[in-house]
Amino acid sequence: MGTQRHHNPIRVTAGSLAGLLLMMGVLSSCESTPQVLKEHKETAIGAGVGGAGGAVIGGLAGGTQGAVIGGLLGVLAGGVVGNYLERQDKDRPAAASAVGYQPSQGNVVRVENVQASPSTVRAGETVNLTSTYTILTPGNQSMTVQETREARHDGALVANPTINVQRANGTFTSTLPITLPSNAQPGTYEVITTVAMGDRTSRSMTSFTVQ
Repeated sequence: MGTQRHHNPIRVTAGSLAGLLLMMGVLSSCESTPQVLKEHKETAIGAGVGGAGGAVIGGLAGGTQGAVIGGLLGVLAGGVVGNYLERQDKDRPAAASAVGYQPSQGNVVRVENVQASPSTVRAGETVNLTSTYTILTPGNQSMTVQETREARHDGALVANPTINVQRANGTFTSTLPITLPSNAQPGTYEVITTVAMGDRTSRSMTSFTVQ
């Protein structure tokens, strides 16, 4: 089906993480439900990772298989990539119903929503890059999914963290916090999130502003 386009750090402060969880409506007394974002505390620091190709900079706990690759470059090179967070929003039946999926469609990847929160930050603060996406396969098998978040400032690549994870069918939300360096340049940072599964790819863009 080809590429689908939809346009519609280790340091995360307690305040920024609490604000994120509140914003996404996951503060719940039932911490074992799929609606709660799981924090993978073994994600490593992204500062000092050089080159656009990046390097393996940490593993993930909590059952997620994979590692964060890449990091922060250029004007963001002094920042840090924080703990990866994830949750499952819908199981396969609910996700398939929501998008009208039929097995004859084959493998489907669909980025539903991306956002940077807060949308306006200052140097030294944390911005949370969040994406919600759906993956579906005819046989309901678990698949390797690659999430890539590329940020650009004035056209130059300044961040390229990538994570490979095993996913069942369904709809998922994942967040990667980035704490900006104290000397982050002001302006608009465009972030393109790409989700790939096999030969299927979907992407969407958001942005944040550094004052």
